[in-house]
Amino acid sequence: MPVASGNDINILMRVKTKINWKLTLLFLVVTGGLIFLTHSFLMSLGILLLLFVGDHFAQEFDERRKRKSERTDNTEGGKHI
Repeated sequence: MPVASGNDINILMRVKTKINWKLTLLFLVVTGGLIFLTHSFLMSLGILLLLFVGDHFAQEFDERRKRKSERTDNTEGGKHI
């Protein structure tokens, strides 16, 4: 079994996840309210997961739209006289 060197461990420790704590707190409050209303933890957990997945895809869509807009702005910038 290979042993990880010190350099490998440093690379693994550099990986950081950006977590939007305000959004996470909002989703947890919504889930708490759903647990109260539906009396079903699993249904509330499923809705929480759907919220996270929807947020992820909305952020990806927004990033792609911004990159596309920046590319078109950069190509049009050289054409002006």
